[in-house]
Amino acid sequence: MTLLIDIFILVSAALIAWFGWSAGLTRSFFAVLAGFVSIMAAEKYPYQSGINYYLIFAICALVFYMAGAFILRAVRFFYMNLIDKAGGAVLSVLVWFVVCINVVVPTLTYGTNALDGSARSFYKTVSASMRKNIPFLKDYVPASLENKVIARLSNDEN
Repeated sequence: MTLLIDIFILVSAALIAWFGWSAGLTRSFFAVLAGFVSIMAAEKYPYQSGINYYLIFAICALVFYMAGAFILRAVRFFYMNLIDKAGGAVLSVLVWFVVCINVVVPTLTYGTNALDGSARSFYKTVSASMRKNIPFLKDYVPASLENKVIARLSNDEN
């Protein structure tokens, strides 16, 4: 079963790399930045009644989208398009590895024996390396799994 998990991770990483390559680093970065900053600006706006929240969100997102489009034109003007695309692929794969190893695989395999067996799998190697080198991932448990464990413990007590 660990072989299937390894295949899933590698195939999905290749697909995510292709998406990152096609979007590029600049476009991906400014899209994420526009979303986060727009939400924060709309939450901080004092007059949120009616449609004001959505207007502030849309205006702020549009400003960041336009800034990203300008930067993207500058990147293309200086012939850095290949660097931009390679950066987008690398960034998307790195983010996917963190999410997949720490959230997706543990959620999909929770309550099964899928992760038992060989200690020499790609998943276990990457997971051990992440937990060793990135301290805040050491004790990370997704909320859905934590809720299931709490529910199971409360049922066992009754």
